[in-house]
Amino acid sequence: MGAFGTSTSVCILLLSLFVAQSVGLTNTTTKPTNSTPSTTGSTQTTAPASSSPSAQTSTPVTTTASTTPETPAQECAKHNGSCDDCVSDSKCMYCYTDNSCQLYPTGKVLPPSDMCALDEARWGVCWLNFEALIIAMSVIGGIIIIGITTICICCCCCRGRKKKRYQKEDDKYEQQKMERKMRQDERRTERKGKLDEIRRKYGLVKDP
Repeated sequence: MGAFGTSTSVCILLLSLFVAQSVGLTNTTTKPTNSTPSTTGSTQTTAPASSSPSAQTSTPVTTTASTTPETPAQECAKHNGSCDDCVSDSKCMYCYTDNSCQLYPTGKVLPPSDMCALDEARWGVCWLNFEALIIAMSVIGGIIIIGITTICICCCCCRGRKKKRYQKEDDKYEQQKMERKMRQDERRTERKGKLDEIRRKYGLVKDP
């Protein structure tokens, strides 16, 4: 009975081991797999633009205006109707015929008559026209020429007078020099004569 009980317990252990192994094998072979992937759709949402005045920022727009430089004629034309403003610019002249400020013609001493009459043209000052300016300059030029000529004549005359005076002084000096020389010669002759008399008196001079 003891041997039979031992064999029985061994058989039960082996059977239980076999059952346990078979159960574990089935669990590993029949393991459920969830093959349903969870797909999440990505949805892009755009935030609506805020229409409130505080959200909107105003950016100043700077506009650069392309300015072209004015020509000298245009600069003078801005002073039409004002003689004082026109003549204040040295490159402009004013014409009272049509009260216009025009560019002074470069390379010419006087403006041409087709541009403006001389008695109506102004340059530098408004109270003097070109016609009076020409007359005044002619008078001043004549006075200057006469003055220079007079000065030259006076200088030449003074030089001639000085030369004559110097010549007279030179002649006088030469004359005085000759007179002194003649007096010296006379004194020398007198002294020589006196010496000769003294020598003859004391027999120092041999008779020829």
